[in-house]
Amino acid sequence: MRRIGSTLVLLLLAVLVLPPLWYTIFPAPTPPPLPPAGQTIKLPSGIPVNVIEKGEGPAVVLVHGLPGTAYDWRLLIDALAERSVRAIAYDRVGYGRSDARPEDDAHSMQANIAELEQLIDALDLDDPTVVGWSYGGAMSITWATQGDSAMRRMVLVGTGGPNSADAEPPAGPPGVIRILYSDPVLAWRSRVPPITQGLIAAATDAAFSGQAPPSWWLPSVAANFSRPETVRTYKKEMFHPIDGDGFDPSGIDIPTLLIHGNQDRLAPVAISQYLVSAIPNAEALFIEDGSHMLPVTHAPLLADVITTFVTQGDNPS
Repeated sequence: MRRIGSTLVLLLLAVLVLPPLWYTIFPAPTPPPLPPAGQTIKLPSGIPVNVIEKGEGPAVVLVHGLPGTAYDWRLLIDALAERSVRAIAYDRVGYGRSDARPEDDAHSMQANIAELEQLIDALDLDDPTVVGWSYGGAMSITWATQGDSAMRRMVLVGTGGPNSADAEPPAGPPGVIRILYSDPVLAWRSRVPPITQGLIAAATDAAFSGQAPPSWWLPSVAANFSRPETVRTYKKEMFHPIDGDGFDPSGIDIPTLLIHGNQDRLAPVAISQYLVSAIPNAEALFIEDGSHMLPVTHAPLLADVITTFVTQGDNPS
């Protein structure tokens, strides 16, 4: 038994020590950078935020998920601009080419909402439509329930949120995620790039519901996660509890359009099925073969639906 124990200890040490040593001697290729930065907007907090903007017409602000970047919207930005919409995407603070918050600042949904509101003010947008995807959708819902949002209309794509009036707020990530993002494991992973690449590939497979992503997707995610700021912000946001009281949708008084894939593995379609019944002025489009990645896989369809929603006043369709 003593010999078996010693062997196991040696194997464990080899697993912990040899991979980092290997990639110290033979470094893995660095991921290609994100696409060029757009306009830099400095928020009142002093944090610079990267903004990508195309097109002219009614303003539509695109809010990415967790983690994500403005570049995740690249296909939808182009499609909206072609339809005479002013499409504005930004890197939420701590992601993409935006700067991070100070270490001791709150990484909460409310902080993200405040930054979105400041960005809308800085761009001098008059009653924009806000399109929230995943975590960005949960942000938009929460802001809309507070009764003082600058949104004129709201579009929720594969949104996070409750799936019933009695739903409990998320309890946080499962234990295995907490282990993977603990400081010691993060330090080890940073020295063994294939581990992070494997995690990104597994998350991508779930996000696309088994469909093949476009060729630019994995390099873009890898470029985002190559920034220590992204890893820190992602971890902080994942572990920050969401206030369930902020998700009561019954008081939302702006026109709302929900778009959700029936094959979404990350945000169950039951969320939008509930929200369309709970929000007074809401309609929904459910896409039969759609995954969580509708802005990537169904960009022309989303552009058509969003443009119609924006340009037909207060009657979503």
